[in-house]
Amino acid sequence: MEKKFSFFDRITSDTPTFFKRAQTFGLGLAALGTALTQVHGVPSNLITGTISAGTAIAAIAQFAVKQCEPLKDQSDDETKQ
Repeated sequence: MEKKFSFFDRITSDTPTFFKRAQTFGLGLAALGTALTQVHGVPSNLITGTISAGTAIAAIAQFAVKQCEPLKDQSDDETKQ
């Protein structure tokens, strides 16, 4: 049976490696968009899109939870032996 996580449990639980890298990428993208605000001649739509995409990637990647339990049901393995 799948364990149901509350919002706080999901935020504070361990995150898989791929999603940690996705968080880093998203934060870097948001930082790039923020830095582009100081460059004259860059369209504001590009800046807004870059910041929005970066923060969305970082926020969504935070909700991933590392699976601690095996996928298969152990009772099936015992009956086969």
